[in-house]
Amino acid sequence: MKPMLFTGTMAFFFFFINLAKWLPYAWLGLLDTRNFATSLVLLPLAPVGVWVGVRVAKRINPVLFYRFVYGGMFLTGVKLLWDGFH
Repeated sequence: MKPMLFTGTMAFFFFFINLAKWLPYAWLGLLDTRNFATSLVLLPLAPVGVWVGVRVAKRINPVLFYRFVYGGMFLTGVKLLWDGFH
């Protein structure tokens, strides 16, 4: 899969996953004004991140792109395991 297609697919996937979290988070009382304030402060950075991501995905070598993706997934898994054992 080309990096642009992969990135777009993952963006839609995570959008719907995060959308599905709203109701359970609300039931658990995790949505409060402090979280919303943090989101509002960070909101202006979202378009910058999208712009940078699109530029990188268009220009990066697919082999290097997937090495970064797999490396990031590996490091995320290691961190989750570390947190689970401590």
